Amino acid sequence: MRNLANGILLKGEVINSTYEVQFFIGQGGFGEVYRVKHKYLGLQVLKVFKEEYSQKTDIETLVQEARILSNLTHNNIVRVFEANEFTKNNKVYYFITMAFVSGETLTQRLSRFSKLPFKEALNIQTDLLNGLSFLHGQNPSIIHRDINTDNLLLSYDNNQIVGKLADFGLAQSINPISTITDAAGRYQYFAPECFWNTYFPSSDVFSAGLVFYKMITGVHPWYYNVETVVQDDFEQISTVVISARKEQPRKPSYYNADCSEYFDNIILKAISLNLENRFLNAIEFYAALTSKPIDSKTNSNNNPQNKSESNNHKPSDKPKEKGKGFDAIAGMTELKETLYNDVIMPLKEKELYEKYKVSVPNGMLLYGPPGCGKTFIARQFSEEINFNFIELKPSDLASIYVHGTQEKIGQVFKEAREKAPTVIFIDELDAILPNREGDLGHHYASEVNEFLAQMTECNKDGIFIIAATNRPEKIDPAILRTGRMDKIIYLAPPDFEARLAMFKLFLIDRPVDKDIDINKLSELTKNYVSSDISFLVNEASRNALKERANISQKHFEEAIVKFPPSISERQLKKYEVFKSNRNFV
Repeated sequence: MRNLANGILLKGEVINSTYEVQFFIGQGGFGEVYRVKHKYLGLQVLKVFKEEYSQKTDIETLVQEARILSNLTHNNIVRVFEANEFTKNNKVYYFITMAFVSGETLTQRLSRFSKLPFKEALNIQTDLLNGLSFLHGQNPSIIHRDINTDNLLLSYDNNQIVGKLADFGLAQSINPISTITDAAGRYQYFAPECFWNTYFPSSDVFSAGLVFYKMITGVHPWYYNVETVVQDDFEQISTVVISARKEQPRKPSYYNADCSEYFDNIILKAISLNLENRFLNAIEFYAALTSKPIDSKTNSNNNPQNKSESNNHKPSDKPKEKGKGFDAIAGMTELKETLYNDVIMPLKEKELYEKYKVSVPNGMLLYGPPGCGKTFIARQFSEEINFNFIELKPSDLASIYVHGTQEKIGQVFKEAREKAPTVIFIDELDAILPNREGDLGHHYASEVNEFLAQMTECNKDGIFIIAATNRPEKIDPAILRTGRMDKIIYLAPPDFEARLAMFKLFLIDRPVDKDIDINKLSELTKNYVSSDISFLVNEASRNALKERANISQKHFEEAIVKFPPSISERQLKKYEVFKSNRNFV
């Protein structure tokens, strides 16, 4: 016998006189996965749960779930046979066994193809939803709680791909509302309510919608900057995810020309952050996908195979319709006045400023802690000035080809010129334009050079650049010179006036007590950013829900004591030092 990838089990080892270990399959989120041979039933998959996960549960829970699932047979669900335990080296390990599927995971397929053809992805998605609909249709409903690309197996039997939902280690039968103490799973696929330990069938819908989005686009709808997050620190992870999801996701058709507007709407509905806007369960999601012909957007003159990768990057732009602009920004009076006088007026009265030989700004950099509204301000700026708006994230420019990213950069600026006047908003600038003086690869340095060349005096082509970063010290210093970024603005945490407006906004249509003192809450939340205040309101609301009472001042003050600002004084000091050393606004 020999050790398998330093795992718990050895090749040839027999578990409980029943399962002979054949080989190690891989390491999952909650344990080690092996192919085994049952002494009577043939090949199966055996998953040994990690020790730390085992401490959170017990064998009775696993046996109960296995008992439920072992009675369910469906072509798109991997059969669960048994949950049990074994002892090795005086340690007790819990395991679960499932049917063996000849094929691969969706994650493995995506690692080879980046994204899938739309029809193939749709077939796999309907398989997933077909199996999930079967679970949601049980009485009571069964929710999976861990839907992601690792847990969707692709069977290649009979020379066709069949999607099978697997890994039911977290599955539970639920009543209409179920509160569960362990918010386990992949945070990228969490529905918003899962961060508060609340699960519905529509929570599975959200995760399944993200799987479909990833299949047809190759990316997640939101970019999570988790480099500075401590691994397994749930509070930090939840803060990053919640903050990132304040951004409006792109339509899937932005990345895949075969995705029609009809399917765009279905997918965005499935991943809606608002529970009321989402499909109630997988049955509704499945019905929506299968009620429309697959090729509803067929265009004989639009063959995606004839397009280069760089042409697949199509920046979406807003129509030139005046929105609320700065009126939608609560507080921040000084910032709005600075932007209006130093940026908007020169852009609106370009000829007048040129007559007096006063330079028109080329771009501005917004920097500061996460959650302070940099992206929101950029969008409201474009509404205020009534320019087209293009938003870029690091994932939008990723390319598997040498020089592919440089081509995408050029394409973005080309389309911005064609649609001028245009605001190009560059989010996470430190990831797109990192300092070239570090250990930066040659191709990355070339991409930075391309970006800087395109940005230089792009105002002459009707383009205004807004960039945002949480880590200004990491960006290439060449970005800060005049002719590229003429205004560099520090966005501190919301002031008292802004916090007051946020509390009023987040409390709309919630059952609140008359004793709530919003002024006092605003005073108590100094250095809380927008996502922190949203979290406090949700936490107070959740505690009130448990008591079946109105949301009171007590609920808020308890939440404030329990949850300090996500940005520490030490972190804020770093931004202040950066600001003072460079004498920025």
